[in-house]
Amino acid sequence: MHLQNYKIIEDLVASIYTKDISDFGDRSYYPQILKLISRINLKNFTNENLICENEVFCSTSNGASINLISRSLGLPRETVRRKVSELIKLNWLIRDNSKIYVSQEWRKKNLENNEIILKELIELSTKI
Repeated sequence: MHLQNYKIIEDLVASIYTKDISDFGDRSYYPQILKLISRINLKNFTNENLICENEVFCSTSNGASINLISRSLGLPRETVRRKVSELIKLNWLIRDNSKIYVSQEWRKKNLENNEIILKELIELSTKI
């Protein structure tokens, strides 16, 4: 998948998940937090190898912070800190120099999901 297409899908899905918070309130917030962090990480990321090693990804992308995530999602800082800690234990997030990044493991899984979404969007666009 071309990086630009991936970024477009990330923006679309992040906006959908962000809206989920106001619609569904007391969910676990994992999808919203992961999508927001991924969106922040990819803002200036230009490496076409999205599945690069975590060290490369962290050095070439924007890191997120607990405060930024909290403000962006309208969640209490402590809730975000706790959920981010849980996601780090699941190996879906990594922390590097106090910044937060989506892990290679999560990027692989998410890339597969985004490719499915892209195919569905292409199919849908041909029908419209």
